[in-house]
Amino acid sequence: MKKILSLMLTVVFCLTFVVSGFAEEASSQTAPEKLQKVEKYLYGTEQAGALVTRIDNLETDVYGHRTSDAILTRIDNLYTNIEGIPTDGSPSFATKLNAVEWQFADRMSAGPAKTRIEEDEMILNGQSSTQKSLITRVDNLVKAAFPAGSLVGSTAVLPKDSLIKVKFMADVKSKVNHEGDDIDFVVADNVYVGETLVLPKGAKGSGTIKKIVPARSFGRDARIDLNFSNVVAIDGSIIPVYVGDLAKQEAKTAAGAAGASIGGMILFGPIGVIGGAFVNGQSVVIPAGSNTFVQVAKNCTVNGIVQTAATTTTTDAKIPVVTNATVVTSTNDTKTDVIK
Repeated sequence: MKKILSLMLTVVFCLTFVVSGFAEEASSQTAPEKLQKVEKYLYGTEQAGALVTRIDNLETDVYGHRTSDAILTRIDNLYTNIEGIPTDGSPSFATKLNAVEWQFADRMSAGPAKTRIEEDEMILNGQSSTQKSLITRVDNLVKAAFPAGSLVGSTAVLPKDSLIKVKFMADVKSKVNHEGDDIDFVVADNVYVGETLVLPKGAKGSGTIKKIVPARSFGRDARIDLNFSNVVAIDGSIIPVYVGDLAKQEAKTAAGAAGASIGGMILFGPIGVIGGAFVNGQSVVIPAGSNTFVQVAKNCTVNGIVQTAATTTTTDAKIPVVTNATVVTSTNDTKTDVIK
């Protein structure tokens, strides 16, 4: 009976996939795609087994029990609860988890959500609450991370060309690294749109080494060219970034005489590693802790968070940002504003 049911569900899923391919309806993702996305977000990989079993396991983990709705409804509900944006003004599941990590560790992780929840529980309580649903566990972590106030969800648009200060988390060396290697960098300061936090300090960035030119004759030093691709917003959405003219100018202004030019970028800080440390013999080194600026490639909608005054515990440097191609400096001493 289970084999027959599984076969029928497979047929339904295939039909769903085919139909959506021919008619571009309001829903941009099919049921199989939604199921896979939820599994990859929670566990890091698509799960094996019959479709009904996978759905049962997900519901048990997420809600603490299985539901009796139709199969496609169950998948839609799981997707909405984990990947969607709530309509009641509360932060999404991903936003809450990212906010907790930001509060605890000053950096957002990119691992499977279930593993991240367990790690946060171990940091807080010394043990994991595996007997509770994931939704309950995340809500409990939020209460522990922000005991003096609450988080409110707020959708905001991060404008194109907004400037973001980033920090390298690992050395990049022309003698060690290769073209195509990933570069480890994070957002260096909180970024707000009005009162809404959209990019927390420590948000993960993605990029690669575009080109390495080795040291050549006549004393010509090596060269490293980097490609900054994106940073991850607090709701888990991807914000495309690049090093444009505005980012280069802001980095040059911030660095002053202490800056160093690497592949067309200006890098600066931390104190003591700028200058001679960038060029060691004929090799080039970008030390961990170095900063530069990138800019947002397009307008991006983010389901951010608004904190009550009692829960705001960090003080951030002021960062000039771009609004309608004009550089504007925030006058707020407690956070980095993008636009008000």
